Amino acid sequence: MEQESQDKYKIVPPASWVETVDDERLLSWIVETDFSQEQYDNGRDYCYFLKKLQFTDNSHNAEYNFMAYSVQQPGTLDFASVNEFVLYPAEHIEFHRIAVLRDGILIDKLPDTTFKVLDNETQSIDGVLNSSKKVNVVIKDVRLHDIMIIEDTRVVRFTEKDFLRKELIKYIWFSPDVYWAYGTYEFDLINKRTHPIRYKKLYFRDDQGELLPIEQGLVEPDTNFSLRYTNYLNSVDVNREVYPFIDFATDHNYEELLQLVYPYYQAALETKSLGEYAPDLVTKLDALPDLDAKIQFAIEYVQNSVRYLYNEDEMHGHKPQDPWITYEFKQGDCKAKTVLLKSILQYLGIESAIVLVNFNADFYVNQYLPSLFNFNHVILKISNDGKEYFIDATSRDEYGSLENRSFISFLNYLEIKPESTIQQRGGYKSSGFSIFDEVLFEVKDDIGFITLKTTYRYNRANAMRRYFKNTNKKAIVDHTNNFVFNCLDFVESDSGNDKREIFKDAAIAVLRDDKVDNVFITEYTASINKPYYMTSDGRKYLKFYDSSVVKQNLREYVQKDVSFWQPFESEKYQITIRSDKPIDTRDEITNKQLAVEYELFKYTIKKKVDRYQAVADIEFIPLCNVEVPVSEIPSLRDKYAEVARSAYGLGVGIAKPSFMESLKSMFSKS
Repeated sequence: MEQESQDKYKIVPPASWVETVDDERLLSWIVETDFSQEQYDNGRDYCYFLKKLQFTDNSHNAEYNFMAYSVQQPGTLDFASVNEFVLYPAEHIEFHRIAVLRDGILIDKLPDTTFKVLDNETQSIDGVLNSSKKVNVVIKDVRLHDIMIIEDTRVVRFTEKDFLRKELIKYIWFSPDVYWAYGTYEFDLINKRTHPIRYKKLYFRDDQGELLPIEQGLVEPDTNFSLRYTNYLNSVDVNREVYPFIDFATDHNYEELLQLVYPYYQAALETKSLGEYAPDLVTKLDALPDLDAKIQFAIEYVQNSVRYLYNEDEMHGHKPQDPWITYEFKQGDCKAKTVLLKSILQYLGIESAIVLVNFNADFYVNQYLPSLFNFNHVILKISNDGKEYFIDATSRDEYGSLENRSFISFLNYLEIKPESTIQQRGGYKSSGFSIFDEVLFEVKDDIGFITLKTTYRYNRANAMRRYFKNTNKKAIVDHTNNFVFNCLDFVESDSGNDKREIFKDAAIAVLRDDKVDNVFITEYTASINKPYYMTSDGRKYLKFYDSSVVKQNLREYVQKDVSFWQPFESEKYQITIRSDKPIDTRDEITNKQLAVEYELFKYTIKKKVDRYQAVADIEFIPLCNVEVPVSEIPSLRDKYAEVARSAYGLGVGIAKPSFMESLKSMFSKS
């Protein structure tokens, strides 16, 4: 253990590929200027210089950092005094210099620095495995108004498992945080590999803030890529623009890259037949009545009976575990589970393909240079009856026949097969509604009764099934009370906010749970002592407006560089309001209807208003799984705004009583 700790950090001089800087030269770089004073006047700290080198060859990668920064702010003092570095198994950190400049005197702080190596493993019980360590660094006696000087290198040496990292590099330079200003900022990528490295500069802007054309080039072996700035402060508009970055990758196309990994997947699939290693599973499959049932059983067996283990050390190895091993030990990572599922489907005669995806960086995948390291997850594409379905073998508690399962929303993927390249999925419309709310809001003798029957399908059925399984029933009722409270447009009371006092006898029940059609139906009921929404002039209204129909996230979308991802599902609502008092049938809002026909969604609200009942039928059918270009967002936003203007629910005004009705009411009270 002691040896392992020593191996994670070292105190050594910089590598030979780093220029040696003596103390005299170092001090010449730490000078105050009008630019530095401007940062202090703004209440910020300042970095006098930053030298950043990324070195790569066929045996290791190394990242060198050398910087000097002011410690004027208490927050800066905190991280200058204590820091942590997370290191993976083949990685270590080398400290070359830790010092402070105090009152013009350079003080070596390495003797005042304590290093501790700690475990960074916290999630193994959840199936997330990593062998990373943390190097905790505590520097004694760092003071406000010191200038902190740090010089270090993080080194990753490739092991036998890292056959791809030996062959390929993927590195992204990100422009720095907008807080720090730099007197000088230098970045170099040093290519000592045997192959050229391509670079691609994206989202850089000119002095007027306009995007510059994308720039590409090659860093040949034994050459450097360099970037230099003076008096530099990143001017990116963080809420609207993408940080400029440079993508570096070994110069290959995807067809060439897949030749490195495809043989391993093929070998895993050809080791043993399903009948050889899983005869009991074959017996169960053969006993099922039809192919649809067999496909569903295969998917749910792998998802729910084989434990998902995410091994961070091996994720990018692309050598999948043999399916017979996954089956025998009932555990594996995404590659292992996906290969096992494909093996079972092969037995059933179902065509499928293993694909690489990156859900978190899906927007950028098609912009990056070709690299297998652009992807961080493996799923399965199934082709059946002329349709394509994408199944994540690592999901759990997912149900339904193939056409009724959850839809995974993403755009870019790469099939692991010869001569493949990046593919993009088209837009999608589900064959049915993901949610169908049937609302009955009835008022008799000033007491309201509400029934909310909801039919969930696809993703929502699985989500609600898990919610009911894992959540206390009273908590579900409380959550639904809050939802209905908002839909009825009630106002919070100054005297209290306990929804159980408003919604009497509230209850919710599951009416149907069909795991083949993947349908989950619930019914909520409650009575309401004060059902009316009252205006300042004493008018009474009954309302039900579900604000989730209005897509607020688009209204607030201000990104200039990133397209809008439309993930919405088809929705249907039928709202019925009944009253024992006459409804104002001439009210403009009550009668307002709308029909929007747009290429990205269809929305209709139709109403029928009678003297004692009003009904609204709402349908929202979007084209989902599409990127909406920035230039088209204003038009889409305008269309959704039409829906937001009181056309997403039902509200009725109670008619003012006639003179004769008022007299009748007076006599009945007497």
